[in-house]
Amino acid sequence: MTVSLILVSWLMAFSQSQNISGTVSDEKGEGLPGVGIVVKGTTIGTTTDVEGKFTLGLPENATTLVLSSVGMKSMEVPVDGKTVFAITMLSDERALNEVVVVGYGTTRKSDITGAVASVKAEQITQIATANPLQAIQGRVAGVNITSQSGEPGSGVRVRIRGVGTINNSDPLYVVDGFQTNDISFLAPGDIASMEILKDASATAIYGSRGANGVILVTTKRGKSGAPKISFDAYAGVQKAWNKVDLLNASQYATLRLESYANDGTVLPTDGTLYQTLNGFKQSGEKGTNWQDEVMQTGVMQNYSLNIMGGNEKHRYSLTGTYFDQQGIVKNTPMKKLFLRFNNDFYVTKWLNAGISAAYASTDRTPYFGDQYGGVLTSALSVSSLAKAWDPATNFWGKRPVPEGGAYNPARIVSEYKNNKAYQTLVNSNFFLDAKISKDLSFRTQFGMNWLTTHDKRYLPQYYLANDDQRQHSSLREGRGETLGWVWTNYLTYNKTFGKHNITAMAGIESQRSTFSDMRLTVLDVPNDKSQWYLSATKSTDYLLETGQSDESIQSYFGRVNYNFDERLLLTATLRRDGSSRFLPNNRWGTFPSFALGYNLAEESFIKSIPAISQLKLRAGWGQVGNQNSAANYGYVTTVSGNNMYVFGDNAVQGFAPTTASNPDLKWETTTSTNFGIDAGFFSNRLSLTADYFIKNTSDMIVRVPIPVFAGVGPPYVNAGSMSNKGVELALNYRSSVKDFTYDIGVNASKILNRVTDLGGGEPIAGGDVNGLGQTTRTEVGREIAVFYGLKTDGIFRTQADLDAYTKEGTPIQPNAKPGDVKFVDLNNDGVIDNKDRTYLGSATPSFSFGFNTSLGYKGFDLSFFLQGVTGVELVNGLGHWMNNANGMFNSVASRMDRWTPENTNTDQPRMTQLNPNNNDQFSDRFVSNGNYVRFRNLTLGYTLPKTVLEKARISNLRIYVAADNLFTFTKYKGMDPEIGEFNNNPLNFGVDMGAYPQPRVGRIGLSVNF
Repeated sequence: MTVSLILVSWLMAFSQSQNISGTVSDEKGEGLPGVGIVVKGTTIGTTTDVEGKFTLGLPENATTLVLSSVGMKSMEVPVDGKTVFAITMLSDERALNEVVVVGYGTTRKSDITGAVASVKAEQITQIATANPLQAIQGRVAGVNITSQSGEPGSGVRVRIRGVGTINNSDPLYVVDGFQTNDISFLAPGDIASMEILKDASATAIYGSRGANGVILVTTKRGKSGAPKISFDAYAGVQKAWNKVDLLNASQYATLRLESYANDGTVLPTDGTLYQTLNGFKQSGEKGTNWQDEVMQTGVMQNYSLNIMGGNEKHRYSLTGTYFDQQGIVKNTPMKKLFLRFNNDFYVTKWLNAGISAAYASTDRTPYFGDQYGGVLTSALSVSSLAKAWDPATNFWGKRPVPEGGAYNPARIVSEYKNNKAYQTLVNSNFFLDAKISKDLSFRTQFGMNWLTTHDKRYLPQYYLANDDQRQHSSLREGRGETLGWVWTNYLTYNKTFGKHNITAMAGIESQRSTFSDMRLTVLDVPNDKSQWYLSATKSTDYLLETGQSDESIQSYFGRVNYNFDERLLLTATLRRDGSSRFLPNNRWGTFPSFALGYNLAEESFIKSIPAISQLKLRAGWGQVGNQNSAANYGYVTTVSGNNMYVFGDNAVQGFAPTTASNPDLKWETTTSTNFGIDAGFFSNRLSLTADYFIKNTSDMIVRVPIPVFAGVGPPYVNAGSMSNKGVELALNYRSSVKDFTYDIGVNASKILNRVTDLGGGEPIAGGDVNGLGQTTRTEVGREIAVFYGLKTDGIFRTQADLDAYTKEGTPIQPNAKPGDVKFVDLNNDGVIDNKDRTYLGSATPSFSFGFNTSLGYKGFDLSFFLQGVTGVELVNGLGHWMNNANGMFNSVASRMDRWTPENTNTDQPRMTQLNPNNNDQFSDRFVSNGNYVRFRNLTLGYTLPKTVLEKARISNLRIYVAADNLFTFTKYKGMDPEIGEFNNNPLNFGVDMGAYPQPRVGRIGLSVNF
């Protein structure tokens, strides 16, 4: 034994005759931990410690060291007899971008066969918002994002490759492996990257939840090394970028008096109505500008602090973010606190673990955009005759004359301060990675989401007039809870055989979500904030509303990736889901996909072309499900209460069926085909990605007609279908000239949406607007929710025009007079009626684009970002009021150019109280061009030189000024052309009901790293 030890020691001494040491740093001079250092041609090596230091024993014949690290360019360093080394490694952007997150794992970007797009962390934090989805608007081809509102805390409408159904077309979000429908618990600064999976070959691994696309979110995690502290902050102001030009008090009075005169109605000159209107007309008073009364210049601020660090055994990242936004409508503020803690543990060489926890608390005063009594709705329709506040009564101003729009907007917005909505969300995620063998690994992950809500709304008693009062105060309070969890287990096998590489993954997953809430409304609660409790009611009347649900999914899934010689790529996935939303006969579904890739750049005839650095062809096919279109328990008959019946002499409350059952209900299925190309030129300075796709939805859930005598509403059945076809293009060029760097990117997409089947049912009406009726129609052969109404041909400017508009000598519009609207008799039957209604366009964009540029010179940086859409029409839902004929509501200022006997060269119809021609019925007069180009962001920054910062132990300090929504170029005459889905109904898309506009923001910011 002693002899053996002596022999081993002698051999070690002989083979390692010298020791070397040194440090490895990045370009910034910071030590790099975990760098692999190997003696070339041997297996002798080591790794750097948390400070980038290393020691290594070298054999006598050692000549070269080989260094490698993730995200850095590999390099070789000659020994040359040295014993102390100071080595600097350069970052490799291509290597950093090479690994892309996909469903249940990662893969090299060069190995991707599906349509996958990535968004960088710095792009997500470029816009001032608490919603990271707003920050990626216009940045990804084929992904259309529309803000539902400019209200603080409002959501967005995300459509990946078009609208897939008349039901729920929202994508699935996966945060660090946890599947969710909501990422509001994430601050933009928490996110390291986003990957958008667009085609079925990429999303089929998510089965029944992937039909509308999948957005994978990876949060920032700790790195080895000494603790690093970073602080980011910005503060600014925001205001409405546009206001509608409305009639002032004198103009309003002028038009209203004219409407009576044109009908021959003589108002008593000693009456209040005439005297008030005539007084305003003669005085030239401007009156109250209600938009100014309800809107404000709001302050916003954001502060974020991150601490990260670790060693070879443990890495951590802790982030806290506080966001505060007042809003541009008074009394609509939001405050939000984010906390996120990520931990990674490297237990042994074969076992890693991690735990993440996030907490988000929201305190907001919600805005109510009701079309009858919403703040902006009222501000755009109430006349300017009334005062916001009447000093004589020391109370809210009332209308001096009867008119439409009965409510004082200033009073409504003041009541908003009595509203509160609190939300607390806790998200946690645990994973365990085990290396079973060299080629086989196992991962188990359990995630949970717990959301609690609490809202309160108090409406005080008041009296202004008989038609403008609230006889009883009311208090509405609600509480809700949602608990969801996902448990995932899967094995991954990776093996290389010569030129062949196979990666196979198989797993099982369970998920469940429960929801319950309760809302109680009581009357006669004192107008004292200290008594705003349900128990303070003085009335026995109340309204109780409850809701609850429980759903679960069981899944089995697998994927195989095959790579031959870095040239031929194959991906095949299969998932089988069972959902509690359907009865056993239709509970299970199978979702396959296949994709091929061909790396032409690996072929010798391409390698011989220096300009081409990457060239890959992709093709894929797959099927994915959409269970979210079916409601929980949607297969059963629903009943409703509050139906009174009389049995004998007693009245009792009963229940009646409302919707017939369908035990055969199942999920919708989307079949997608994709052809794509990825190309890089001039050492990848220029990159190109282009895709053509066909996406067909079958078994779309619709309601088909049943006989009236059934006594119940039609059931939901899988009888519809929809199609989306499109082209996507993304170009990017980056380079530098000495100290000047530039990065220019553009993306564009053109998508054609068509409804191809509604199960034989009638077209579906939507977009119900008070005064206009149904404004949208979903029918076979058109895109979803097209605008449907009468076409017009100007106005009858003269009696001769009116006399000439006949059918076989009979007037087509017998009630019309000169100055009235001329409606087109499309079916040529001599009558203007619903049979003449036709397609008037839609809000679905035919073309979407984004353009971004980043410039840098020494310490200065400048970036700007544009986004826009074309082929869009919008319905001005307030047009019935703002272009009204009788003058009862306020109108846009252009109504002053109305037809009169002295002003016939106009397309603005005459004023009339009786309106016998029904000039205000829904027609193309209320459909406007909604195209826009928006200057989303402009940022100018300066990073201080390191020589200035060294004494303060600051590694980086950047200051900047920025503007969001700086300019908007549009022909739309409403407050904002970015219109979402009113009441979150897809059939209401593009109907503007005085939506809360997007603010223009100016801010100054600071980023510091210690």
